[in-house]
Amino acid sequence: MFFRISSMGAVAAVAASLALAGCSPLMQGSVDTLSAALSGPPELVVTRDEVVARPYYQLRLDSPWGSAVMALGRVEGSREYWATSSGQVLLIEHGLVRRAVGFPETLEATRFVDGSADPFAAGLHRIADGATHVRELDWMPGYRHGVRLRSRFTRGGREAVEILGERRELLRIDERIEAEGGGFSTVHSYWVDPDDGFVFVSVQEPVPGMTLRIAQLRPYRDAAQ
Repeated sequence: MFFRISSMGAVAAVAASLALAGCSPLMQGSVDTLSAALSGPPELVVTRDEVVARPYYQLRLDSPWGSAVMALGRVEGSREYWATSSGQVLLIEHGLVRRAVGFPETLEATRFVDGSADPFAAGLHRIADGATHVRELDWMPGYRHGVRLRSRFTRGGREAVEILGERRELLRIDERIEAEGGGFSTVHSYWVDPDDGFVFVSVQEPVPGMTLRIAQLRPYRDAAQ
């Protein structure tokens, strides 16, 4: 396993640019894994030496369809576009997946509504225990527009998280999510830097059935609050 936790108290352009530039053996291996058949793709093994040897920011993605090392292709303000050369792209802002393209399900948009401030922009390390927020999602196929999610955040204790052999003490935040009208509920978990709220590891289900485990291997931290 690439990390361990123990309790202690413009999308198409990005993918195209990576495809034109080619990819390293590490990236190609991860792409092949993500594109593998659903009948048990091999486990992706990533080492610290491999990550350090590549001159780009990297994260690891584990999904129901396989695993990949994704590279940071572009940054627009606080929005980060992470991509594989085979066309999977995540738009991540302040640690939350806002768009996902190239997967069987496509997350088109995420927005906070009803006067609900974006708690990720403020930093999850600052969020009050029990705080509630409302956001809307648009996703395909079927173009489900304006699906409202109500969430409640719970502050956990600090936990020891090890990524590629490096140990950090991170604050765990859980987000319990319910869709208005029922039909979808899930729990997101985020392990954040207690000082600035940077999300090092998260488990998110942006749309039903798309559970993503994300870990920063070579973090881009300029957008952290």
